[in-house]
Amino acid sequence: MLLVVLAGCGSYPVPVDALAGAQASTRAAQEVGASTNPRASLHLKLAQEQFDEAKRLIADGDNQKAEGLLQRANADAELALALAKEATMQAKAKQVLEELQAAKKGSR
Repeated sequence: MLLVVLAGCGSYPVPVDALAGAQASTRAAQEVGASTNPRASLHLKLAQEQFDEAKRLIADGDNQKAEGLLQRANADAELALALAKEATMQAKAKQVLEELQAAKKGSR
């Protein structure tokens, strides 16, 4: 019975798609400046740590556990991306609001 379980663990395929997805999401979050936003930066850091740990697990042959970590890494990277985009949009909205208020004052 133990041999069947061990054989099953070794036959789990390398999670290539999950690896590529997590890497792409992490890169996208970095490109929009997630590291400059405190909330986004936390999730980006978590994603990077999970990605690195998943690569180690793959090297050790624990592909199933690595896939779970890669899914978490992808989720954290996506959250970092969303938080960074939200911060950018809020800053732009604030700027537009200030410009409108300045225009109102100037037209009086």
